[in-house]
Amino acid sequence: MFKRYLHIILLVLLYMSGGQLEAQVPDSLFVAANKSYQQEKYMEALEGYQKIEKLDHKSASLYFNMANIYYKTNQVAPAVLYYEKALKLAPNDKDIRFNLDFANRMILDNIEPLPKSLWQKFMDGIILRYTYETWAKIAVSLAFLFAILFLMYHFSYSTSKKRIYFITSIISVIFVTTSLFFAYRNKHYVDNNIEAIIFSSEADVKSAPTNSSDVYFELHEGTKVIILESLDNWRKIKIADGKMGWITTNNLKEI
Repeated sequence: MFKRYLHIILLVLLYMSGGQLEAQVPDSLFVAANKSYQQEKYMEALEGYQKIEKLDHKSASLYFNMANIYYKTNQVAPAVLYYEKALKLAPNDKDIRFNLDFANRMILDNIEPLPKSLWQKFMDGIILRYTYETWAKIAVSLAFLFAILFLMYHFSYSTSKKRIYFITSIISVIFVTTSLFFAYRNKHYVDNNIEAIIFSSEADVKSAPTNSSDVYFELHEGTKVIILESLDNWRKIKIADGKMGWITTNNLKEI
């Protein structure tokens, strides 16, 4: 477990040091694309955003703008896909959630989700409220705070101050451990819950990964699913109401 925590911290440090890579993305592309968007030249703007995306640049604002264009041009599946991509990078962004809710209203499938357990509510409300990078950054910051408090405790001559520094350093250690646990659970959830969006206007979900198997149910473009298993060009999926089945890969795109 400690090795996993250490791995997450190292990932965050690399992530923070890699922030300079964003500067390599030509600002002129984004500015030009935004200008085209404001002028309602949506396809021209989308082309500019796609050029930035091809540079392997991941940004909530980039995905959000792309999703808005797809939504305005009535392309349901890609609109939902890119709103979901943006939400993964900025899970607390109210504008993304608001627009995603509108995009979801365009989906034909009306799926009633299963009731959530207390743990699932805790995951959604606390652990998944921030990205695992954010939780790890919080842990690193608290670790620095602990180091400072420990040094102040070590060099302090006052008994009362030593007591205060000792107690607060212990509390900071608890928060560091908690933040690392949240980061680990968040990363584990993200890695083991592969989500995808249905891109076909109609997609048959079958009882087995064969063309001759029975059709279990149908899904339509824009519906979000969870990929449980892969077999050749088939994916076993699960939808919000708990139903599961097999679908071919050409019918969906991973978020």
